[in-house]
Amino acid sequence: NSCEKDVLARALQSAEAGFWPRSWCTVDACSAEELWCEARATGQALIVKPTTGTHGKGISLVRTRDDLETAIEKLGAAERPQEAIVQEYVERPLLLGGHKWDARLYALLLRVPDSSELHCLMAEEGLVRVCVDRYEQPEPRNLHRATMHLSNYSISRLSEKYVHCEDPDDGGQGCKRALSAVLRHLQQHEGLGPEELWRSLHALVRGTLDAMALSVEAALEALAKDCSNAETKGCFHLVGLDVLLDEAGKPWLLEVNANPSLSLEEVRPLETNLSVADTHRLFAEVSSMKGFSRWGRPCRCAKLARPHAHYRCPVDSAVKLPVVEGALTIIRRAAEGGAGGVAAWAEGTIFKPV
Repeated sequence: NSCEKDVLARALQSAEAGFWPRSWCTVDACSAEELWCEARATGQALIVKPTTGTHGKGISLVRTRDDLETAIEKLGAAERPQEAIVQEYVERPLLLGGHKWDARLYALLLRVPDSSELHCLMAEEGLVRVCVDRYEQPEPRNLHRATMHLSNYSISRLSEKYVHCEDPDDGGQGCKRALSAVLRHLQQHEGLGPEELWRSLHALVRGTLDAMALSVEAALEALAKDCSNAETKGCFHLVGLDVLLDEAGKPWLLEVNANPSLSLEEVRPLETNLSVADTHRLFAEVSSMKGFSRWGRPCRCAKLARPHAHYRCPVDSAVKLPVVEGALTIIRRAAEGGAGGVAAWAEGTIFKPV
């Protein structure tokens, strides 16, 4: 619950977090009209998100009161009705080759036996997601273009414009890139120092986790009532924080994901010059094979509408494997009661205490 958008919004606004866009929760608002009057004071476009939505589903950009009311009503009338969070949209993001992007950061929350302290560590690497269409500031003619405004892989991978990156050290191309490579690219082309950016990202992660602390503690207390005390003495959680840099290089928190994807796969369409008959023949041949590797095998699953194959993504592997390996190392050292505290537990991993 700590990561749900409305809960997070209240916590961050109570903490007066300067990295959180102004936000309003429809469950707290008297009416869409009153929300509109307050939200439109700065003249920025607004982004409407379902409070528990994932993969970019149900998100709308609006510039009028009627559009805001329609977006809120649409979420409330869905098969699984949801409240909405309305935020000021960051209209002037820092671009990569003319495209909007954001970064998924990883943070580890850890509580060890015989201690009430909640330790926080941040991975010194992240996953950059780049929109497939060139960015334009939000106007009525482009508000519907999700591939311009939203960088979610679940949306981008459906586009024929999706660009796969083969080299995790290349920060200049691909719809998925390693954050460290992108920061080097920005230093070379925009003059932004990576050290300063990492400091600002550390501060954002620390401020976010501090704001979440009360709701996390409440969740742990509720868990303790349902479990024996021994089961709640030590626990951990890996969260994903989605961050956007504006054109001045200031980071803005977009959301926190309680279950960040750790998948290493990507889907790639099969050759487009295959005829229908050739495609059917190919799938017939594959279905008769035994021991065929999953990677590269022709597939017709729902991940992509057209015939495709699954591959291990070089960028996902370079980013997520050290995150998982580092988190497990820290958890093991903490569980074993390793000396030196959290800094010693993180030694040799991609994580650092924040």
